[in-house]
Amino acid sequence: MHRTAIIVCLLAWSMAAAAADSTKAPHTRKAAKEPRMPAQEKLSCRSGPNDHQARLIVEAVKGRVMEFAFYSRLGTRVCSIHGRRGDGFTQWEDDEAKFGTTAVRLLEGSALLEYKPGHLSIKFQEVGRMRYCGMYGELNGSVEVLVKKPECNLDRIFDGSGENEERVPG
Repeated sequence: MHRTAIIVCLLAWSMAAAAADSTKAPHTRKAAKEPRMPAQEKLSCRSGPNDHQARLIVEAVKGRVMEFAFYSRLGTRVCSIHGRRGDGFTQWEDDEAKFGTTAVRLLEGSALLEYKPGHLSIKFQEVGRMRYCGMYGELNGSVEVLVKKPECNLDRIFDGSGENEERVPG
């Protein structure tokens, strides 16, 4: 009698467990994960020969650009722009709506940084060439760096840099 009661209880318990499992939602496959942001990523590129070149070096940490350095040379004209979060010379503002997009206000002008793992684009807007390059005019171009490509993609970086420096504004 005692054995029969134990068997009935075990049978009832196993049936209850099976019923509980069948009421659970069916196991669904997890959605494909987005690519993980690397903990730290350094990107760099260089385009052109020594007397007509542009370089860009970028450091990103957990999907946020922390520092960039841009250098260009056109003959004897050299341009150098550097920004690092919290450096006192630049103001950084991350776009909450578009992850990886950051607006950087420079001493004269601004830069828009668009970062994705392995890729960064910087668009300079109204950057005073006199402050950063020692020549007249403004820098309104863009530089793009890709992790698998050693050369920079340039757009209008050297436009306006060949203006006559002898001309002094009156």
